[in-house]
Amino acid sequence: MALTYQNRLQNLAAQTSTHLYLWPSPPLRPFVAHYTLCLGEGTSAPTQDFLPLTIFPDASGCLTFTLKGGELEGLLYGPSSRAVRVDNDLGVCPLRFFVEFRPGGLSAFTAMPLWELADLVIPLDQGEGELDRVVQDCWQRREDLDGFVEAVDRELQARLRGSASFSKLLARYMADRQSPESLAGETGYSSRHLTRLFRERCGLSPKGLQRILRVNTAARLMRKPGEVSLTHLAQELGYFDQAHFIHDFRSVCGVTPGTYRAELSDFYNEPLKF
Repeated sequence: MALTYQNRLQNLAAQTSTHLYLWPSPPLRPFVAHYTLCLGEGTSAPTQDFLPLTIFPDASGCLTFTLKGGELEGLLYGPSSRAVRVDNDLGVCPLRFFVEFRPGGLSAFTAMPLWELADLVIPLDQGEGELDRVVQDCWQRREDLDGFVEAVDRELQARLRGSASFSKLLARYMADRQSPESLAGETGYSSRHLTRLFRERCGLSPKGLQRILRVNTAARLMRKPGEVSLTHLAQELGYFDQAHFIHDFRSVCGVTPGTYRAELSDFYNEPLKF
């Protein structure tokens, strides 16, 4: 396998010095936000530049595949509701491949209710053994990363089992930022049924998802150039007051908004998922 990506399918969405972000095929886009390729130099040990990162929760989940000894090690990450600290080993790992789901997207590829997977990390061969075997086969049979990503995309399309109607409902809920009560009234579902549906398909309740979305929006806005007042940010995001905003941010991310803004390089926010 040649560890090169030539963008033959013209699906490159964005790139940095360490990451290639790739669009999935159109049928998968309600479920898969993007693929990510991280190519390292395969050095023997981290340098001082590779410090731990805090990953913001995104309520989505992902699959990760790390190249070790010529083979891929797959992990299944359930929907996240709290920040996690990880080692930044991009210079050590020669390749890491991510399938990044949208909120609720993972449910299209697993029969497990997502509340069982919330904030869990498990070996993919234990959680979804067939999917792990399929990706391993894609890896063994392709000559380069373009062919590998194309094959994985095709296999995911073949395994879609999700409901398009719920995906549309969820997308509208996220885009409109409406309250769970308003969504219940609009759909005719009881609040209890709506909560059960969201927990099964997203891993979180409607209010829990809304909380994660608002915190991620705040984090992205604070990364923009210029000083944004926390009071203004709290009002823009619909918080009752600044204290409520700070409390939510700290409970989800482990730090206050002020600490986050002062130490941006220590945090990673998913750029393309919302």
